[in-house]
Amino acid sequence: MPFSRLAFPALLLLGAGLLAGCSMTGPTNLRVHEVSLTGGAQERLAWVYGTLGQGQSSASLKIGGQAVTLRVQVQDDLSLPGTLSVDGKSTYRQPLAATTQKVSVTRDTAGLFTVAPQNGASLAAVYYTDGTNWVRLSGVQGRVSAAPSAGLSGAGQLTDEEGAALGRALASAGRTQGGLAVAVLNDPQSPLSIEPAATETRRTALYVLPGVTTVPAGNNGGVPFPGNGQTTTPPVVAGGNVNFTEVASGSNANMAEAGVQVASTAAAARALLSVAYGNQTGTPTVPALSSTDTLVGVFLGQRATGGYGVRVVSANAQSGVLTLTVAVQAPGAGTFTTQAITSPWTLVRVNGKFSQINVVDQNGQPLR
Repeated sequence: MPFSRLAFPALLLLGAGLLAGCSMTGPTNLRVHEVSLTGGAQERLAWVYGTLGQGQSSASLKIGGQAVTLRVQVQDDLSLPGTLSVDGKSTYRQPLAATTQKVSVTRDTAGLFTVAPQNGASLAAVYYTDGTNWVRLSGVQGRVSAAPSAGLSGAGQLTDEEGAALGRALASAGRTQGGLAVAVLNDPQSPLSIEPAATETRRTALYVLPGVTTVPAGNNGGVPFPGNGQTTTPPVVAGGNVNFTEVASGSNANMAEAGVQVASTAAAARALLSVAYGNQTGTPTVPALSSTDTLVGVFLGQRATGGYGVRVVSANAQSGVLTLTVAVQAPGAGTFTTQAITSPWTLVRVNGKFSQINVVDQNGQPLR
């Protein structure tokens, strides 16, 4: 027989009363390591370390005023040796309010960075990833170099293992959002309340900056530079594959819906780039177009989080109709993503003029 609408709240109140009358039976050697993420992510994570008692399958804990259950750790990107799962997840998670921007970062084609703290932020360090490799910048202000880093190892009070795991989780955003910077702040959030008390607590505050732009070497003005000029050169045959060059890609276009835009003149290319870079500062450099080139912008439209991306994998022409096949990246279930509205896009330059341009996914379905 189903619960009545009146009995269910009563059961909740009874359960709460029983819980209030019991003491927390926490694990032994309890340690809690917190990291607050603001900017592109707005969330506090906490790894809970400890040992369950002999014959004990779970333990109770109050963290941030919330009663949680600790069990043997689950397996995901953030699970670490020695930690316990929190209500079935690898970490405790708490949403955080949005904050003002703490840092601006640009990268140039020579591999140097220009860093500027924002709104009075005090920075301890700055890291950057292109989605594959991490580097730690040599300074927190002005024009600086960088050295390789194992994820976010050494950031704040993170252990090397925590920094590496968090770095892996954030790296996917760097792959799809044109690079990602992480600033270590000197002023961490207020600590979480822990009951029973932990034998060790650590706190680290990070500001996540997605969509770091690349500028030409020597350009200190922060003007976006369109991509790395990656060229795909399949053999050119009549009515078959055609050459295309990836000009630029990013995740902050001024485009709410999925769509395609085309340009074949400098003026049209400038208008197209203004849409692609519409939600970023600076005026992009217009790529050179020959009299036979066509610039095509592919837009995914707005997405609720980071982790999305699009790239062209092949181009085929037949009777004046160009068909671009794209690979669309989406975050997997449980993937750590930046909590910000994004609008992924990519621009390619194709040699030829076309009466119609179609864009399909790898299953041959029109882009939606």
